Amino acid sequence: MLALRRTYTWLLLCLTAQAALMTHSLDLLPMWNDELFTVQAVQKPAGAMIEMVRGDIHPPLYFLLAHYWIRLAPGNVLIQLRLLSVVFALLATIALDRLWLKHAPPRLRAWCLALWTLSACLLLYSRMARSYSLQVLGFVVVAWAARRWSQEFASWKRLLIWSGSLAALLYTHYVPGIAAWVGANLLLFGSARARPSRLLAGNAIVLAAYLPWLLTLASVLAVWRAKPGLLLLTRNSLLESGVKLAYWVFSFFYGEAIPVWMLPVTALLAVPVLWLLWTGARAARMWMFPVAATALIGFAGVAGWVTYAFGPARLLFLLPLAMLAIAAGAYHNPRAGTVIAGALLAANVVGIGSYFQARDLLNIGYLAPMDRIARSIAANSFPADTIVLVDGPNLSGVVLEYDLPGFSTRQIFTEQDAESAWRDIASPAIRHVWLLRNPRDVTPGRVLEQLESELRKSFSSRLHPYTYFSPTHKALMRVMHVQVSSDLMYGAWEFRKPN
Repeated sequence: MLALRRTYTWLLLCLTAQAALMTHSLDLLPMWNDELFTVQAVQKPAGAMIEMVRGDIHPPLYFLLAHYWIRLAPGNVLIQLRLLSVVFALLATIALDRLWLKHAPPRLRAWCLALWTLSACLLLYSRMARSYSLQVLGFVVVAWAARRWSQEFASWKRLLIWSGSLAALLYTHYVPGIAAWVGANLLLFGSARARPSRLLAGNAIVLAAYLPWLLTLASVLAVWRAKPGLLLLTRNSLLESGVKLAYWVFSFFYGEAIPVWMLPVTALLAVPVLWLLWTGARAARMWMFPVAATALIGFAGVAGWVTYAFGPARLLFLLPLAMLAIAAGAYHNPRAGTVIAGALLAANVVGIGSYFQARDLLNIGYLAPMDRIARSIAANSFPADTIVLVDGPNLSGVVLEYDLPGFSTRQIFTEQDAESAWRDIASPAIRHVWLLRNPRDVTPGRVLEQLESELRKSFSSRLHPYTYFSPTHKALMRVMHVQVSSDLMYGAWEFRKPN
């Protein structure tokens, strides 16, 4: 009885700490593009919403849950949706403990829950109006269901639990669903108790349940195959994959808000943590091949689709496996493991503190203050005589349009866009021009720099500063030889025509 009480006490303490962290200042970061899509989708009627997400190659389950969630109580839709993600994360913590760790040695369980609760990566992505934490919850349940079915292969109950949970995960997101499907089948096929007829029956049920969405999945796979790789930092696909892998491992270990003094610490700690992960993974030999296949499919599915900065969110479903392996490594190597896992916990606490200052995030897109910029524009100009020009490749133009209703907004990607903007500016009705751009111009021929230069020559100007690069950003840009025209991460030029 005392041991049981201690078990639930530790889980309750972890849930309390996690809930306090995840619900604190849910409006800390501005809304970004993908969150805007969620906000707009879930406010539509259910039928229109499903067609909208189908067109944007997303399965419907998360959006259906969010659609009805925001109707439970009125309020800020973005904050409601971020709170829903927190709820899914807390449920994932309960599922991780009760399904994966229930029979684990107490010290291994304690390490896993501690690492999970104080994961800066989990904190970042479980507070976004997206399906990331629901994917984690679904994956935890599917992995547990596959393990239990492999132990009781004759049980129809276990078969149906696995089939139902896998279908739900596939309806949440394609990558974790497909990766878990392959990994689970490898585990089940390798089981000594496996019977091909039962395995076929389980997969047939999954296919039948997914039949209404199967054609959409096929179209998604066709688009994925046709889409070229997105190279941001290198011009070599193999090297770019290495960059993505390194960034995603870094995010899993430390999160993505790192003060500059922690950068060398994270570099020194990386190899010991990888050693813990490897030794922990080796302890579960029967899981090695299915887990490796799941991770590889997940990486391949995401790496060819998104840039390095957006991969950790889409692979968050693998985070429980990483934390469990590190915890197992700490358990099997008590002396060294305690030091290394303790240092990793401390690094994540530092990362959490930095995150709540909202200044050192490696993905600066999460810091784009479009709401503040929109308020400035609305307070200093009028829709009838104003045009707003936005750096298309670098800034969330669609979010600005959402926050700035009534104003004429143009996103600049090419020289043709700039020429069209000049024609609009030449109109006698336009007296006021705003230009929002990143200090790193990635447009062809540096169109935005030329546009800014010509506007500054022609009209009176004023710069509105919003966010500056932190020491961490500056240090990383020096390492990567990234050249920027100023220390201002986000600012807006205001131009007025002479009277």
